[in-house]
Amino acid sequence: MVSPGACHAPHQAPKDLIDKYDQRFTKGWDATRRHRLDRQLELGVVPPKTGLPARNDRVEAWDNHTDDERRLFTRLQAAYAAMLEHTDTHLGRLVEHLDTSGQLDNTIVLVLSDNGASQEGGPLGFVNAMSVYNMVPEPMDEKVARIDDIGGPDTHSNFPLGWAMTANTPLKRYKQNTHGGGVRDPLVIHAPGMVDDPGGLRQQFCHVADLAPTVLDLLGIGKAAEPAMTGVSFAATVGDPEAEPAKTTQYFEMFGHRGIWHDGWKAVAFHQPGTPWEDDQWELYHLDADFSELHNRADSEPERLQALKERWWAEAEANKVLPLDDRFGERFAENAVRHTGRRRTYTFWAGMGHLPSDVAPDLRSRSYTITAEVDIPSGGADGVLIAHGDATCGYSLFVQDGYLVHDLNIGGNHQMVRSDRPVPTGGPCTLAFQMARSPGEGPFPHGTGTLLIDGEPTGILETDRIFWLMISWSGLDVGFDRGTTVSDYDRTGRHIGPFAFTGTLHKVTVDLENDQDVDSDASADLQVSRD
Repeated sequence: MVSPGACHAPHQAPKDLIDKYDQRFTKGWDATRRHRLDRQLELGVVPPKTGLPARNDRVEAWDNHTDDERRLFTRLQAAYAAMLEHTDTHLGRLVEHLDTSGQLDNTIVLVLSDNGASQEGGPLGFVNAMSVYNMVPEPMDEKVARIDDIGGPDTHSNFPLGWAMTANTPLKRYKQNTHGGGVRDPLVIHAPGMVDDPGGLRQQFCHVADLAPTVLDLLGIGKAAEPAMTGVSFAATVGDPEAEPAKTTQYFEMFGHRGIWHDGWKAVAFHQPGTPWEDDQWELYHLDADFSELHNRADSEPERLQALKERWWAEAEANKVLPLDDRFGERFAENAVRHTGRRRTYTFWAGMGHLPSDVAPDLRSRSYTITAEVDIPSGGADGVLIAHGDATCGYSLFVQDGYLVHDLNIGGNHQMVRSDRPVPTGGPCTLAFQMARSPGEGPFPHGTGTLLIDGEPTGILETDRIFWLMISWSGLDVGFDRGTTVSDYDRTGRHIGPFAFTGTLHKVTVDLENDQDVDSDASADLQVSRD
């Protein structure tokens, strides 16, 4: 399986590709959306007479935005498009290799996405979302000032809602929702010897749960595994555009949003967390005639809608969706505890591999101490002791030019503290950084960071910006800093590593205090933007 990052945020791509798309999108999302539907109709990708719904909630008309906003939004969309082309090019290289190596005619290839376009960019998009996730504002003038950085290694960019809506043309809403914009995705299948109309289109309904039984069926080994699967094979559809759909019913549920498709009809409800389930307004669409869910028939066919709602409850029970739970932050907090439990101490030994963020120490909005046990040769040593993150956000404790340094990188804002005396040489010592969280005068916590050499304070940082909701989605390393580095160790602005430690590193211990105070709902919103 090949799982590229495209087109999940951050949208990053070579600058020349981003430049290529700048002019393509200056016409804005309203015109682009209209053009895309026209093209889809021309190609037969959507049924004839498919209509275009009104703009989604919180999406302004393109012409209502200022010149600076439109310039920014265009560049953010160009980065998205460039990332998609870059990925497509390299998928092409993979297929070309399969062809030239004589394997393509013996390989089933499926190309698909996992959900609709992301709504996490909000109405105005982000240049570096990692700063906003830690409550460091990103004003429009600062975004515009960084417009040429978009798509580069020190940005975590995401496009605004208008372009996400456009990416879902002609469907409503977004990823996380159960309207078409959240759950409909393209699927391209290469199945040698099984398709009589290469390049043909299929309109029969299928679901991601049906992929595994279909592939097994195409390989001739599906029957034994099918009882353990909830999906059904649509292998007949692959070979025959007129085949009857194997599936008649499919339920949907995410964060309390609900939906069900049955025999060409779909009932769907958008749910506001914390509100009674019975207050949800169910909508009804005949998808066979209304691909874009444009004409709500809930009022004209109440009996059909009621039957579909009852069928949804039966499907939900059969698939263990019940009881419904629209708690947002609490569920994510419970899930996080499954990874690390309630542990307060982590010990990382030299030579360990890369550690994913999900199981790294949670330093957000709390007090903690990082302690490295090292031996420094008589000639001195430099390099990273521990680093978690990348150029967009994270922290690093390192020795540079013989001094102990800590970089608290909050969304690209580097808060540095350097020891007031050199690290001793010629033997063992302990090098540490201690963060003491304090409530602060505003709504977000402050902190006092202290460097320690052999237990003695040697440098202090007072800050009103500590990790609040996010450290990084890049993981943790001990003894060096891989990828685009947390700190600019070579002072070139390029964030090049790995700046490996040249002394002897024995271990790094992270001790967490029990004073963490994280907004669980905001943290859950953040986690959703990752998934």
